[in-house]
Amino acid sequence: RRHHILGVVSSDAAIKRWAKNRAIAHAEPTDNVVAFLRERPFDYLFSIVNSAILPKEVLGLPDKYAINYHDALLPKYGGTHATSWAIMGREIRHGVTWHVMSEVVDAGDILKQLSVEIAERDTALTLNAKCYDAAVQAYDDLIDDLSCGRTSRKKQDLAERSFFPRYKRPPVAGVFSWQR
Repeated sequence: RRHHILGVVSSDAAIKRWAKNRAIAHAEPTDNVVAFLRERPFDYLFSIVNSAILPKEVLGLPDKYAINYHDALLPKYGGTHATSWAIMGREIRHGVTWHVMSEVVDAGDILKQLSVEIAERDTALTLNAKCYDAAVQAYDDLIDDLSCGRTSRKKQDLAERSFFPRYKRPPVAGVFSWQR
């Protein structure tokens, strides 16, 4: 869509090869990412399947938006392991959110959401796969919106927010009763 990727930060070998084959600048997450990002001005920063919380300084670097992919329909299921929590919460729908990043994790304005159905036999793995497919579809729509300047930001209702930090565990140490 005539956009230019100016840099990639990833430790994944396949992504590094992809960037190298296209002469796209690359940095490791352990590098000085702030210095790397400051080397050239850019409009958008995308954080996709990234477990690191980006510092406030990084969020202010893009000329337009720092955008995060999250595998839940925010404001519900912010944080980590969202698909597992949704299944344990007996949800029948889940989905993905592309949102503007803010200092509060997974609390920024929503740019694009897409829901998926949770099937009776879904696991965290199968639901994650559905979310990844939905993320690609929603990303295509988001890029079209950004390209045409027609994005709309929707504030999250943080009164509806649920958040699951990295080290939160299910009740009773995750032991399930098969009679429930």
